[in-house]
Amino acid sequence: MATQPAIFDYTNRDYSSLLASLLDTAAVKLPEWTDRSENDLGRLLLELMAQLGDVILYYQDRIANEAFLSTAVERRSVIDLVALIGYTLGTPSPASAGLQLRAANDSATPVQVDPGARFSTQATPTSPAVEFVYLPVTGAPLVVPRDGAGGSVSFSLTAVNAVQVAEEIVGVSTGDANQSWPLSQGPVLLPPDPDSQAYLRVEVDPGSGFQVWQRHGTLLYSRSIDQDFVVKIDDSDNAEVVFGDGTYGRIPPAGATIRATYLIGGGAAGNVGTNTITVAKSGVSVPVTVTNPLAASGGADRESIEHARALAPLVFRSQQRAVTSADYAALAENVPGVARAYAVAPQWNYVDVYVVAAGGTAPTDRLRADVFGYLQNRCMVTTLLSVFAPVFVLIDLTVQVTVEATFYDADVQQRVAAALTALFAIDQLRFGQSFYLSKVYEAVQSQAGVVAATVTTFAGYRSDDPSQQVDPGGAATGLIQLDPSEFPREGTITVTTSGGLA
Repeated sequence: MATQPAIFDYTNRDYSSLLASLLDTAAVKLPEWTDRSENDLGRLLLELMAQLGDVILYYQDRIANEAFLSTAVERRSVIDLVALIGYTLGTPSPASAGLQLRAANDSATPVQVDPGARFSTQATPTSPAVEFVYLPVTGAPLVVPRDGAGGSVSFSLTAVNAVQVAEEIVGVSTGDANQSWPLSQGPVLLPPDPDSQAYLRVEVDPGSGFQVWQRHGTLLYSRSIDQDFVVKIDDSDNAEVVFGDGTYGRIPPAGATIRATYLIGGGAAGNVGTNTITVAKSGVSVPVTVTNPLAASGGADRESIEHARALAPLVFRSQQRAVTSADYAALAENVPGVARAYAVAPQWNYVDVYVVAAGGTAPTDRLRADVFGYLQNRCMVTTLLSVFAPVFVLIDLTVQVTVEATFYDADVQQRVAAALTALFAIDQLRFGQSFYLSKVYEAVQSQAGVVAATVTTFAGYRSDDPSQQVDPGGAATGLIQLDPSEFPREGTITVTTSGGLA
């Protein structure tokens, strides 16, 4: 007797489809079972199996999705996937600010600013104070002479939005291979170069005093005698120091004490405005007044998986070597604190890199130095590299809005202003971007309560020369075209309303 072919459809992958397939199969295999009501025990068993199949298939789909960079949604999966091509998701980046200090010249005793000196913004009822720390590269205090002749002395320094954890004992070596110890505080800040020794210092004391070991991105090229280690960051931003196995990287001697000095904190919250860092909290030998003439910049939250998904293939394509302009731009955007980058070669051995800091601001000298150092190790020896801030083009907008009679003018005005500001979100902008008048109308007219709108001002001005209008014909053509090294930025936005409720 010939058997009937199976009718189960294996493309059915949800509860309803599975249950329908099971019922169809039951009708063929068990024709004597005719009671399909929801009160029947057989129906209950099929529903239970369909529910179980739905759960299992859900996990199968999730596992399959997490195996590919384009579909993975869990940070842990993205970390593991990009690690296969030598890419590491960036930790938070600390904002930096140039501080201007002033002290009375009423004594011949010099002013001393110790490493770790703390400065901050003023706390308000709605926001806590944002702290900045002076961390000189040399580790030596800054000494400013005074002669007591009266008046005041002024000096400047750079501070970062971070907290230093000094000489934390992380563990004692057992002499085993591949030992690892977590750092107790976080999020730990690490520079983009995996071989950089900045921000983190790990020391091992085998009994004769602490010795500094070197951080690397991998131990594959370390010898058995090399005092190297790597740092791993998990999806919860926990950092772990990992040592070698005796073949690739030396094993810390049994009984050796391991300690670490590192930075934590950072984030976009450190991008405070001009003249907001006004409190000298500690570390300065005499009373001083302090301010930041320029806004702090370079602060960024940890790298998102969306950013890693887009940037990791570009960095892999460059093989960590800067050859083409696209390589320079991709590698520059891999530096924490850089939001956008553009590179151009004005001559055969010259490369100019323009960067915008996180928050859409100009990069500080510290961030420019970070980008320069990162690229300098990846470009050809004969390349003359320069890192610049972009020329910002301020886009001024004036919009007259007619409001529906049943809407309040103030509410519509607020929504329209917010929609226009959203056009200048950093993730929506790029170098040399064309700015269209139609996008302004689209943003305004999409707001509830807007009957009609008229844009009376649509103009761009260079930030370095406000008297120079960019693309003067833009108002007539509905397009402001920027040069490749120019970057759009929000200028003066004015919204007036009429016709609605007062």
